[in-house]
Order: sequence, then structure tokens, then C-alpha cells
Amino acid sequence: MVKAPFYDKNGLKKGAWTPEEDDKLRSFIQRYGHSNWYKLPKLAGLSRCGKSCRLRWLNYLQPGVKRGNFTNEEEDLIIKLHEEAGNKYI
Repeated sequence: MVKAPFYDKNGLKKGAWTPEEDDKLRSFIQRYGHSNWYKLPKLAGLSRCGKSCRLRWLNYLQPGVKRGNFTNEEEDLIIKLHEEAGNKYI
């Protein structure tokens, strides 16, 4: 059973993104870019706020976003850098 989407008082959709919304956002940004996140949802035909679109793009849809576990090389690098710098960064 899927929860129905919630719309706030301004008519903006909240909650989980649908694959159709992802496709709209991805195709719009690949075609026109993302110069103004505030105007992007209206131009792309989405009922979302600009911040939601920006976060969805940066954290999930942007090409090159690596998801999943660290590789052994990445784990070794993290351990090496932690030994050099410790828990604090400068």
C-alpha cells in the first residue's frame, strides 16, 4: 500500500519522488541546465520547490554520483588519511 502524496498550502508536492518526476527533472537539466533552481520546477513542469529539485539532482540523479559501499582502495585511503590527520580537519 503506497501513501498518497501530500501537497502543502502552496500546492507543492511533498514526499517521495516518482520515477516520472525523476525523468522530467533529469531530462530538463540535461537539456537546459540548472542556472536558477527557484524557477526550474515551474519550467520543468514539476509541482516541487526549487530546493527539493536541487537536492534530488545533487544527491541522487546527477551523473557520477557513486552509490553503494566503499571499495577496498577507498577504505585504505580513508584509513591512511585518518592516521595522518586524525579526527579533526584543518
